[in-house]
Amino acid sequence: MAPGTTPWARSGPCRRAVLAGGLTLPLAACAGPLTAQNEGENDPGLALSARAAQDSSALLARYDATAAAHPQLVAQLSPLRAQVFQHIKAFTVPGAPSPSVFVSASAPAVARQVPADQGQALAALAATEQRLADARTAALQEAPPGLACLLASVAAAGACHVLLLQDSA
Repeated sequence: MAPGTTPWARSGPCRRAVLAGGLTLPLAACAGPLTAQNEGENDPGLALSARAAQDSSALLARYDATAAAHPQLVAQLSPLRAQVFQHIKAFTVPGAPSPSVFVSASAPAVARQVPADQGQALAALAATEQRLADARTAALQEAPPGLACLLASVAAAGACHVLLLQDSA
């Protein structure tokens, strides 16, 4: 017998590897993203994800309008804006129309809504973030599990944005 071997040593994968592989495949399949190609038009997860992407796009337009009206806030708002942009990417369903298509028409209206006072502009942005975080939290009940995790995470990020914006106002 060769050193380091036992008479009962097996060739091939061990039981743990087979079980782990057998459990990983179904979990990976469940965690797959929604796509416009594999989900029906009436799928609530697909519709909720599209709505969340639209809402984030509108929020991004609000950040842009606030930064344009108050250039001195650009450095302060840039990291928050970058996170909102990442939220849009996370919610955008591959194969679906870009949410920016829905927001471009409303951009001038958003710009008119930015208060002239810098503190009020930050407070208005914080209020918008708070409303959106609350709406996302409420949507958790109807979201499929993967999307619910994403909605909860983005709602928590929005709540953090609210605190940062209120501290600056």
